[in-house]
Amino acid sequence: MAITNGLCSLSDVKTAMSVYDNTDDGRIELAINTASRMIEAACNRRFYADTNATARTYVATTYGLVLTDDISTTSGLIVKTDTGATGTFDQTWASTDYQLEPLNGIVDGQSWPYTQIRAIQSLTFPFDYGQALVQVTAKWGWSAVPDPIKQAGIIQTIAIFKAAEAPFGALGLAETGILRIRTGLHPTVAGLIAPYRRDPVLVA
Repeated sequence: MAITNGLCSLSDVKTAMSVYDNTDDGRIELAINTASRMIEAACNRRFYADTNATARTYVATTYGLVLTDDISTTSGLIVKTDTGATGTFDQTWASTDYQLEPLNGIVDGQSWPYTQIRAIQSLTFPFDYGQALVQVTAKWGWSAVPDPIKQAGIIQTIAIFKAAEAPFGALGLAETGILRIRTGLHPTVAGLIAPYRRDPVLVA
């Protein structure tokens, strides 16, 4: 089967497992897809970028700030507001009206998507009883998979792949005896992805 937006590649996993034939390629690819979605669900974000920009609506946090899903690039970015709370996004903001953060798309020296928009000129975000009055059109996601997330993808893929050999949750090994197979995220994976977890944002 094909890998869809995998956090790692087939060759990454086969190299880690010292596998040199193609016998189990289909099972490994399935495990990669499963591991990738598990990690993204745990992080509440996805680590690939949209090809085309699409619109999403948000509830402003304050008159000066809107938290968004991950914005991978400024290309195709449009910010609009519904000034009259009528369901029509009638005001288009110029790029000079707002500031994308984190500044420079960097967090702790690492490339990071933009996750919030701050009003910096005379315009303010409508803020009215939890209504989604801000519309952002963007290419969502991450432009590249961070190395720790790629490593997490490899480890979780191997854990899922090996689990198929232990239908009752235990694997017999000559070297170590009975090995219990963990369910859920591998402990190392949980540590690797911890800095990338985020809370849901307020959307319509």
